[in-house]
Amino acid sequence: MADFLLKPDVVGARIRALRKKQGKTQAYFADLLYISPSYLALIESGKRVPTLEVLVQIAMNCDVTIDYLVFGDQSNLDAEQIMFNRLRNSYPPNQIHHALQLAEYYLELENPESTQPNDKTL
Repeated sequence: MADFLLKPDVVGARIRALRKKQGKTQAYFADLLYISPSYLALIESGKRVPTLEVLVQIAMNCDVTIDYLVFGDQSNLDAEQIMFNRLRNSYPPNQIHHALQLAEYYLELENPESTQPNDKTL
């Protein structure tokens, strides 16, 4: 089994970068995570290791994986898929179905020739 060394300063730097990428202050981001701004500051500076619950909240709010937060592993990082999964899990199936119907309608409006029958196939 491989040994993994958790580097709090590196994890904190990743979290800080994600927060800044979203343009959020420490106070606002801490509120989203249900932690104090001072605890977030300690995490970002590498003086504290976030709990698993905090890592999960950060991953969900930033549309990244816990693997990325802890190890920096982006090989499985597909932000669109993560965001889609988060959104899919946030809404009931009937609302998802309605949203997909709307998306399909608007995509057809952008590209109407893709829905027209081809004369050669008639």
